Amino acid sequence: MFFKSSYEKNKVLISAEGMSANIMTLGIQSFSLTALALYFECEPFWISMISTLPVGAQLLQLFLGKIYLFFPTRKSALIGTAILSRLPFVALFFAVLFNYTNYKVLVGIIIIYSIFASFVSGIWTTAVGEIIEKNDRSHFFSTRYILISITTIVFSTVISKVINITSPKTGMLVLTGTIAVAAISTLFLLNLHDVPDFKDKKISFNLSIPLKNSNFRNFLLFIGMWNFTIEFTKPYFFYYAVVNLNAPYFYLGIASSVGAFISIIMFFIYGKLAPRIGYKKLLSFGINISTYVVIFYFLMTKDNVRSLLILDAIGTAVGWAAINLAILNLLFELSESPKDSYTSAYAIAIGIFGFVGAISGGFVADFFNKKTFIFFGDSYAGFQIMFFISIFFRFYCILLLTRVRAYQKNMYYPGLYPSLSYLFGGKR
Repeated sequence: MFFKSSYEKNKVLISAEGMSANIMTLGIQSFSLTALALYFECEPFWISMISTLPVGAQLLQLFLGKIYLFFPTRKSALIGTAILSRLPFVALFFAVLFNYTNYKVLVGIIIIYSIFASFVSGIWTTAVGEIIEKNDRSHFFSTRYILISITTIVFSTVISKVINITSPKTGMLVLTGTIAVAAISTLFLLNLHDVPDFKDKKISFNLSIPLKNSNFRNFLLFIGMWNFTIEFTKPYFFYYAVVNLNAPYFYLGIASSVGAFISIIMFFIYGKLAPRIGYKKLLSFGINISTYVVIFYFLMTKDNVRSLLILDAIGTAVGWAAINLAILNLLFELSESPKDSYTSAYAIAIGIFGFVGAISGGFVADFFNKKTFIFFGDSYAGFQIMFFISIFFRFYCILLLTRVRAYQKNMYYPGLYPSLSYLFGGKR
């Protein structure tokens, strides 16, 4: 009734669901993950595990064809697996309410969520790839990420302040309650989607098809190594800031909000640039920026933690806005028929490499935790050495990306006025 077509309705719902899902996942990422992990008394190794479980479980998409057999339609498969993945977050709220705060409870809840969320991700990615028209993807996804960034600002500002000024239990109740409400909201919004049904219910995920494609194989190697690198250090940036440098949660929230605000601007710019320069070029640019930003944590001390957290947030926003916009679109660009097989191969590569990266990072973090190293008379915390190692992994990922063949065009600077004219819709 309120939309011109089913296509316009789906675009609005996909964006709205993305905003709710973002709030849900933010609750188990960044400073929120650190707060939850410390409240549930998790050691660094288990922090690494709960951080990467949603990624590692993606390899379960190998069994997505079996999951489809239990449901009459693709939409029912989406809703069914979404229910099973969202309900654990309701249980997390009650675990805090009734003081079941053993680390095993948190790990168990994240495991259940991760298993079924992997199937939700596979079904959703394939469906969205079919729903959103190719010539509309750049504008749609940039707009969607702008809206998602707005929810990041609100969540980071409010939740970080609540955690900072209330008692630990009250703060955790607000955090887990917010996660639970967002999880239920995603179910409601997903149910309103018009999801294209599968043509053949007995879908065969033949991984040999994408693996025979040498270009896509190079892409899988890149995306696998990239996720290994990210999961290797992901949970320890905020952990280091809180535990080693005594950074307040509220300040971490402010930094996240600043980053989200910058992301809004960057998504608008990248949405204009991406179709022109290519998603591979945009992705390479984003990885380069995110690599240099890690240096801030290597140089961070108690004396400069506040300023470097803000600089990190700005740099991370510039880099990751490009990565987030480019990576899924590059997958769609490189995928051929049958797309389900390509999507599954992509998810499995992410899952395997990400899980190995998290395990490796967990062991390395346990070794470096509470250790100090002296170089030329200057002392460095063990985590800083870990961050420095990850920089070389990131540079290697840039090299791997050069082997992927995709549309790209060299960027150049035509001048300030022509650039602004292009971005804001003027003719060149």
